[in-house]
Amino acid sequence: MIASIYPTYRAIGRPIELMGLQGPYILIVAAALVADLLLFVIFYCCGTPPWICILIAFGLGTSAIALARQLNKRLGANGLQKHLAAKHLPEAIRFDSRQGLLHLIKHHL
Repeated sequence: MIASIYPTYRAIGRPIELMGLQGPYILIVAAALVADLLLFVIFYCCGTPPWICILIAFGLGTSAIALARQLNKRLGANGLQKHLAAKHLPEAIRFDSRQGLLHLIKHHL
């Protein structure tokens, strides 16, 4: 019987990376560039001179990519979700009396 040789994929478990951007930042850049293209088309159809449309589109596209790269470098692949979730946490949970806490314990045990 001939032994089968299977390739080993070393990238399993790593986040997807494209041009230095990881995970959700790729989607953020893609959405920003699509919105930038639509804004260019709207400005061009409204009669704005083409060179102004190009400058606005280039500036917004460049700033979107720069912002995504900065967030990617600062927060990492999964850090954006953690950063956004941390903003929704309360500073503290305060009870003015024991009744609320006893009610929670009674119904969840």
